[in-house]
Amino acid sequence: MQKNKSITSWLVLSICFLIFICSVIFYTQNKANPKSEDLNITLTDVGFDTPITLNCTCSQADFAKYTKILRKTFKDNNKRFDQYRAYKNMNNLYTLNHEAYDHPIEMDTTFIDCLQLALKMQAENSQFDITQGALLNLWHDARENTQTPPSDEQIQEALKHIDINSIQIDGNTVRYLDSELSLDLGAIAKGYTAQLAKEALNKAGLTNGYINAGGNVVLLGEKEDGSNWKIGIQSPDSSDALVQYETKKATCLVTSGDYQRYFTYKKKKYSHIIDPQTGYPANYVRSVTVITKDSDKADALSTTLFCMSVEDGKKYLSTLDYDVQAIWIVDKDSDVSSDLETKDYKIITTDKIKNRVTLVK
Repeated sequence: MQKNKSITSWLVLSICFLIFICSVIFYTQNKANPKSEDLNITLTDVGFDTPITLNCTCSQADFAKYTKILRKTFKDNNKRFDQYRAYKNMNNLYTLNHEAYDHPIEMDTTFIDCLQLALKMQAENSQFDITQGALLNLWHDARENTQTPPSDEQIQEALKHIDINSIQIDGNTVRYLDSELSLDLGAIAKGYTAQLAKEALNKAGLTNGYINAGGNVVLLGEKEDGSNWKIGIQSPDSSDALVQYETKKATCLVTSGDYQRYFTYKKKKYSHIIDPQTGYPANYVRSVTVITKDSDKADALSTTLFCMSVEDGKKYLSTLDYDVQAIWIVDKDSDVSSDLETKDYKIITTDKIKNRVTLVK
């Protein structure tokens, strides 16, 4: 009888010890691998005149780390590429536009990297032009203040100072050769910043989710459940999605459209994207979405294609040595063949993605 009690006691103690060991293991594992959640934040105080959204699946602690990276990247670059304001202890785009004709200005490596990429994109196609700052300033003032288009005389004068050869770069120093030259990096800076943020987040360990920087969508990795990403592209005349693009792999989508910033004068709409050849708002298409792996190039290319006909845009993309796809939206009465149609619009895509683009019901 005593022997049986001893065996029972030993078994109870063994079970208790086993439970204790399992509890320790469970606690240790959960402490090392905190619970992952689907988390989302929209930052409205990091510049670029747009909200910046991060969505991903991770722990709360990691999400705080990733948010900090995103916030710093966008805030720093907002200062770096700001053409309207100077900052203490920093040479930025404002500094260049106000001082670079008088003497060379030393810029940091990040600024020079973006500038060199922009100049490369401009050399490939002059419909993307960062030297049209004086012209864009006229239209910015019209949109934000007077609500009246600039005069043709003002436009023709500004066009005289658009010249890629008026920029002189020597190492990290930049000098202007025209006193009226003004650079505007608005067509690439946000995409460039989103690309830097993606690379920093990937390096920090985030390989799922996305960044949405006001129409610049950057997929940070494939979806964790293995399903496809489905990204809506906005209708030009409402906030609803008109078409949907579906993909499995991480990529970037940037949309340029005439509905993003504009003003109306005498019942005519004037959008913010200016054709550097004419000096007036481009009106070839209502919107164009560029899909490629790098957000900076996608940003520049969306502006380039917006300033071209669909046919010329397709021809241009075919000359590039890297994969770029596009989706154009034009009005229904446009004289162009379509892949999809609604009662108001025609939708045209590059051949490779025809089966990935569908109308949103």
